[in-house]
Amino acid sequence: MGTTEIVLTTALLLIVVASVQPLARRSGLPFTVVLAVAGVLIGVAAGWLQSHRVTEQLDQVAEAVVDIPVSSSLFLTVFLPILLFQGAVTIDARRLMQDIAPVILLAVLAVVVALGLIGGAVWLVAPMPLAVCLLFGAIVATTDPSAVIALFRDLGAPARLTRLVEGESLLNDATAIAAFTALLSVILTGRDLDFWSVSEAMLVGLLGGALAGFLAGRAAAWMLEQLRFYRAAQLTIAVALPYAVYVVCEDYLGVSGVTAVVVSGLVLSAVGRSRFQAETFRFFQETLEQLAFWATSLVFLLAALLAPRMLADVTALDLVYLLVAVVAALAARAAILFGVFPLLSLARVTQKINTRTKTVIIWGGLRGSVTLALALAVTENFFVDPEVKRFIAIQATGFALFTLLVQGTTLSPLMRYLGLDQLSAIDRAFRSQVLQQSLSSVGSSLRAFAGRYELEDELVDQAIRPYNQRLSQVAEDDSFAEAISDRDRLSVGLIALANQEKSLLLQQGWSGGLRSTLVDRYLLSVEAMIDAVRAQGRLGYLRAARRPHRQTRWFRFISWLHFRFGVNRPLALYLGQRFQFLLINRIIILELIYFLEFRLAGLLGDRLTEVLGEIVNLRLEDVERHIAALRLQYPNYARELDHEVLERYAYREELEQIDQLRSAGIISEDLARDLRSGAGSVHASRRQRARVDFKATTPELLHAFPVFAALPEAELGRIAKKLQTRVVADEAYVFRRGDRGDGMYFIASGAVEIRVGEEQHRLGRGDFFGEMALLDQRRRSADVRSISYSHLLFLPRATFEEIADLVPRWRSQLAEVAAARRAMNAAPMDEAAAGEEPAGEESVPGEAASAEEKKAEAPPAAQGEGGQPERPENEGSEKTPDETAAADDESGGQPSAEIVKLPGALKTRDSDGG
Repeated sequence: MGTTEIVLTTALLLIVVASVQPLARRSGLPFTVVLAVAGVLIGVAAGWLQSHRVTEQLDQVAEAVVDIPVSSSLFLTVFLPILLFQGAVTIDARRLMQDIAPVILLAVLAVVVALGLIGGAVWLVAPMPLAVCLLFGAIVATTDPSAVIALFRDLGAPARLTRLVEGESLLNDATAIAAFTALLSVILTGRDLDFWSVSEAMLVGLLGGALAGFLAGRAAAWMLEQLRFYRAAQLTIAVALPYAVYVVCEDYLGVSGVTAVVVSGLVLSAVGRSRFQAETFRFFQETLEQLAFWATSLVFLLAALLAPRMLADVTALDLVYLLVAVVAALAARAAILFGVFPLLSLARVTQKINTRTKTVIIWGGLRGSVTLALALAVTENFFVDPEVKRFIAIQATGFALFTLLVQGTTLSPLMRYLGLDQLSAIDRAFRSQVLQQSLSSVGSSLRAFAGRYELEDELVDQAIRPYNQRLSQVAEDDSFAEAISDRDRLSVGLIALANQEKSLLLQQGWSGGLRSTLVDRYLLSVEAMIDAVRAQGRLGYLRAARRPHRQTRWFRFISWLHFRFGVNRPLALYLGQRFQFLLINRIIILELIYFLEFRLAGLLGDRLTEVLGEIVNLRLEDVERHIAALRLQYPNYARELDHEVLERYAYREELEQIDQLRSAGIISEDLARDLRSGAGSVHASRRQRARVDFKATTPELLHAFPVFAALPEAELGRIAKKLQTRVVADEAYVFRRGDRGDGMYFIASGAVEIRVGEEQHRLGRGDFFGEMALLDQRRRSADVRSISYSHLLFLPRATFEEIADLVPRWRSQLAEVAAARRAMNAAPMDEAAAGEEPAGEESVPGEAASAEEKKAEAPPAAQGEGGQPERPENEGSEKTPDETAAADDESGGQPSAEIVKLPGALKTRDSDGG
């Protein structure tokens, strides 16, 4: 068969595919099932024409169909990689990773149980060796979940359940093919069946493929990042990746190419979206979807064409073996769903699944392309016994056809019988709200349209009348208020906000202004919010929203490196990314407030909208508190980041203007493409990464401290060179009571809290502490803890003594401050009459003040130049008891990191830190 005939036959088959698609929609059957039926009918008709030779032209057509070169390598090398890759990229890998343990368990365990039960059952009745029967079990252990997943999504099944089934189906192909390869090797070599060696071969293939796929996925993500503005290059890399990975792993590394393709696709699913621009990513998805559609269609059609030939010499006993295999396969899936899933539910690693849903999953285990491809690989092998070839061909083909023609055609009626085709309670409740809003909008838009074009009022009334009638019926429907609780409605609103937050985030990331790692991190936090809402409601939502602001172990480690060894770069990168994260978080939260007011309010009602607004405002206050602390520390860096945000917005506006002109037909596509390219080039050339500057020990900065104001410029420059930078994390201790007094600290930005006994005092920017231990030659007499990301300047003891010798007045100034602080600490001691402390000990009485006094004193009000309290920026904001409890629970009962701004060391009410 020549190349011309192959191309013509393939084109005709694609036309058949296009014709079958509307037929599948009308019949209500899965598309693959209708396609398989069409393929079988074409194969039977071609065989009949070839045997009866009606006319010469028809004989040529029949010959082209019957003799089309279909092999296992065509399925496994050409079609399978793009199918697996598209499925892996489409799935939400970030959320799948949260369930990766049960997914891997189900994928591996389901295949092992299936091939064991199917192979064992068939071995009991068929005159075949156990290795051959287990090989058959591995071939039919792979499932095609497309029909079931589509039905799950249509019926609004829990997203986590859909992810489990979809993820398990992706990975069980890899497990089944690894088992198939190991068992086929046993049959070809004639060795005795050794389960340990087979298991070892499977494990090596799977782990090796997973590692190769991970490395390939990360490399591809890096390349996509570098080629952000080159759409054709990005698409080329993405489409070439699965084929390169599959061939290299299978033919050169000897590991599972299927596993490598799946893992590389999951990596791109997790981190790849932020590497694309908006238009490119949408086109990338559409391209993969189209390629996967062609591959799926041709696989099923070509495999179905082979079915009559592979079943030519079937016998009654073969049907008995097939029936045993089908029953065993259903029993294997039932064992997993009724035996393993309940255990996972008890362990809280997966959601509970009701019996009706389990029944659908069991019956929906359709087999397709992978099963037939593996069967072909056996029949094409010259070293396999002919009787084994016949057995595998008949059983695998018959099994696949049974699942497609029997299970596939009865799946939808089964779901209707079980009542799984109904909307969920929440969807039914919201249906009336959505209809009411949409119908009202249709009516007003229709009248505006008629007025613009001066259409007759009578015609307008006739057109609007059906909508008004439906609107009246919907208005009388109170199911929204009765069907679901306030908690459920609130959860729906929070999930809607989280989904909108994800959409807004990707819009920001597509502009190229955010690092991809930040976008990935934010996406994970949004997914965590959605899961937390389902599990714990609004308190879970707030906890998940605040989690990214917490300190991490990595931050503590790099802070330690910076503090002990002066390694600045890791900490600078971390703080820079944190600042960017907070800024974009604030912008998106402000957009959420607008979205809540103008989009959700009509659906949720005023009362629920008000509650959601309070929750969003709590998030905004929390983010602004963290941003305020960082702005005080790095004002120049904050200005640079604000400038980046404005540039990013301007770039996005420029692209929107170009798109609007193109949509209106004012400019051509060529001109629009050129304008987009030019805008991207200018944006990329102007965008310079802002960096955190730790070089704050300059003479200009020292002028901000009153104790340095009298020193000449030369001395200030000398001192600046000897000051050391310290960046201390929120809630981290600068030093503890009893530590050696090795120097004093100046607060360049941030705030610290000093604890002396039960008393707590705070110092802010422009203040200093730690001088008493140097003046009195004592150890530290208090604990000092940072209550924000504090930027401190450390003056070592040797430099302190050097300055005191050169400028005696400087020591006397510090002594005056120390005396004032001792007097302040002594006042509460005298009032409480709690005993005396040794002279020079910087402490306050151990008796705790009353709860009312503590509440009034912490956090203290900021003071102005005259010592008068200033009104806090957030004064007047009130929190509900639930919100306060959520905030207290989140902070662990610690005082808020509120910064006290003080003009100078001599005007503070706070105690020195020893």
